[in-house]
Amino acid sequence: MDLTLKKKLAGIFIIVVSVIMILNNLFHFISTRENLQKDQEMQMDQLAKQIGISIEQAQFGSQYVEDLIGDQLRVASLAAQNALNPDIDQVTNEDLKVLSEKIGVSYITLLKQEGDDIKGVRSSDPKERNLSTKEWGYWFDAFKELFATKNVTVSQGQKLPNYWSGPVNISASNPDHVDKWGYYYDGTTNYIISPYMRVTEILNVSQILGPESTLEKIMSNNKAILEITGFNPKAFGQPPVYTEVNGQKYIDLVNRDIQFGKYTFKNQTDVQTVKTAFETGKMQNVISVINGKKVFKTFVPIATPLASPYIVGIVTDYRVIEDILDKEIIDNIIISLFVLFSVSIIGYLLASYIVKPINRILHKVNEVAEGNFDARIAIDRHDELGLLSERVNTMSMNLQTNTQELVNKNKEIEFHANYDFLTGLPNLRLFSETFQKRIESAAKHDSSIAVLFIDLDRFKWINDTYGHSVGDYFLKETSKRITHTLKANELGSRIGGDEFILLLLGYSQETIAEKAEQISTLLSQPLLYEGQEISVTPSIGISLFPENGDSVETLVKHADIAMYRAKEQGRNNYQFYACEMEDAIVRRAVLENGIRKALERNEFILYYQPQIDLETKKIVGLEALVRWIHPEHGLISPVEFIPIAEETGLIVPIGEWILQTACEQAKLWQVQGFPKLRISVNLSARQVQQKNLVEKISSILQTSELEPELLELEITESIAMYNEEYVINKLLSLKKIGIKIAIDDFGTGYSSLNYLNKFPIDTLKIDRSFVNQIKNTTDNQEIITTIIVMARNLKLKVIAEGVETVEQLRFLEEQQCNEVQGFYFSKPLTVEGIQALLKQPTWEENN
Repeated sequence: MDLTLKKKLAGIFIIVVSVIMILNNLFHFISTRENLQKDQEMQMDQLAKQIGISIEQAQFGSQYVEDLIGDQLRVASLAAQNALNPDIDQVTNEDLKVLSEKIGVSYITLLKQEGDDIKGVRSSDPKERNLSTKEWGYWFDAFKELFATKNVTVSQGQKLPNYWSGPVNISASNPDHVDKWGYYYDGTTNYIISPYMRVTEILNVSQILGPESTLEKIMSNNKAILEITGFNPKAFGQPPVYTEVNGQKYIDLVNRDIQFGKYTFKNQTDVQTVKTAFETGKMQNVISVINGKKVFKTFVPIATPLASPYIVGIVTDYRVIEDILDKEIIDNIIISLFVLFSVSIIGYLLASYIVKPINRILHKVNEVAEGNFDARIAIDRHDELGLLSERVNTMSMNLQTNTQELVNKNKEIEFHANYDFLTGLPNLRLFSETFQKRIESAAKHDSSIAVLFIDLDRFKWINDTYGHSVGDYFLKETSKRITHTLKANELGSRIGGDEFILLLLGYSQETIAEKAEQISTLLSQPLLYEGQEISVTPSIGISLFPENGDSVETLVKHADIAMYRAKEQGRNNYQFYACEMEDAIVRRAVLENGIRKALERNEFILYYQPQIDLETKKIVGLEALVRWIHPEHGLISPVEFIPIAEETGLIVPIGEWILQTACEQAKLWQVQGFPKLRISVNLSARQVQQKNLVEKISSILQTSELEPELLELEITESIAMYNEEYVINKLLSLKKIGIKIAIDDFGTGYSSLNYLNKFPIDTLKIDRSFVNQIKNTTDNQEIITTIIVMARNLKLKVIAEGVETVEQLRFLEEQQCNEVQGFYFSKPLTVEGIQALLKQPTWEENN
């Protein structure tokens, strides 16, 4: 069941508050626990310092009592000296026993040097007799200094003239007792007098003032403290150090690992913790579970001036902290439950306040959704809900208008889905759907359909020369012309770029030819744009149903193939599809693949056609013309493979090869003794568009060592008009090197002659189409004459191409044309043919 918005809002409010409270309680719990632990640490630190003070006081008291006993032992030594014979051999153990009772000491021992050792020779204590002191460390050092009648210098014990009293320690003769010894020697005897006594007084002081009594008081007053231990950091965790005397082992007080207190709450980490506290001088804290009990262990380092440093370990019951935390949790839960109850009530009321107007708005929105656009909401509020109600009212008022706009937009979308956005003609999608229906209908009624595939020749030139806005205008006007030629049941479509398809019904092949001629004538008529005439011609391919196919895809494909045949036939014509055209397409594919490998296989060869100076009748230049010797198809005409190379971009590497080869050959002829000749090479549009064209040509001239002024580059008028500023800059850069520039096929372009003043050209080459018609029409003669006169005025050289008859030659001589080339003089020749020709000084002598 879906929850209402009121319940959702209330629930969200309660959840958010609950999460906040849970997080708050969690943070409070963590903070409280940390504070309690810090407080526990501070208390333990203070407690350890209190224990340290107590121990220090006990040490001062014990030291005082120990010094008093040392003084008593010195007096006892003097009394013994007066009572005993100075020769140890004259003293008996019984004498010492009687004397010790008289002077009030526990025992008296006499020490004598024997070799490198000092031994207890006579003693009232049988266990002290024959006792060696050689292994007693600083005690033995003190005995030697006494025998040398020197003041004792060891740091431990009480030092007086001729007297030293060792610190309280475990009795060497009886490890169950703690004794205090005195040692006296002034040189009047041959032995050291050593009275000693059981130091119960010192032990009593330690018991009254020392740590044990302090620990007892502390633990009786604080039940949370489970154990207090004094650790010797140098001995704790280390192997025990035993002292062995007369076959008995014992551990000195200074070597005991536990100095005071008990050590029952043992943990494996205690050794490392004690070590860390000792080395860092900082308190260490550990929480662990020992003997099934969770405890808080504190280790505090204590430094004292009277003894070695030690570590006070305090173990407290962690349950004390947990009890406080449990109480905090219970208190927070009670408070949280109360807050949540209050929040639930407030959340429900707040949700009701918010949702009530929303329900009213929702009711009205439902009415609008059902089509009642006149619905209005009256909510007198100045908050977001009031603004929302106003927006809903505005929405309902505008929805009718928007709905109508949407309907119109859908119609527009549907139109663009089926019609070309630029021309308004049906697009390929609608054309294909309609065509398929017409095929089905024609198949039933045994009628014919003609498909005309139209492509505008050189349309790219319009876009490049005048811009795409002019191109779009041209396409719109062309589509209008096409539409005017169609009947009611015929269909025209623009399928992209400058390509159109026409669908004509019920025509015979003869009438289709007439229709194609009519369309070609109509589309070839110039269009006027901003006072300038612009014209293109159409290439038309025609396929017929059912002769050339029975599907949309096949018929369009065959019409497209026929259109390409029309272009191959010189453009501006129409062609019906024929099966052999498929072979032409296959051949084109073969040639395209072959061109890619022709350079690598050295299948290209250069022929050279002489250019004759009409005044001297000498060969002054050669035009380099590429030929392709295909390994399977033999000689391929440039007319066939150059357009393919242009389309695929392969003309660029081919053009570079032509330049390199022609320059190297021209230089080689010079080396062989032939006269210096100008070499002319055609540049393609693709090459001109190369950004590094100038660098490429400079590199070729450098490697071939040909003089730049002997290289002439030919470009067509259409190339010259492509991006005029860009081309001019390229030509100027080439001119700076010294290269000559010629306009090839002059007179066949559509551009104005004004560009001749702008472009840095040296030569005009009159197209062969004008030269071929010299004899037939006076118009062509006037055109040639005009070109020659204009070039002369512009100080340009003129070369006529395609000279094949003596009549053409005489006319050009009369018009003072500078140079000519053509079959009348020589067809293009191989390198060997040119070399044979060059051996004749003039053309006339050669003929």
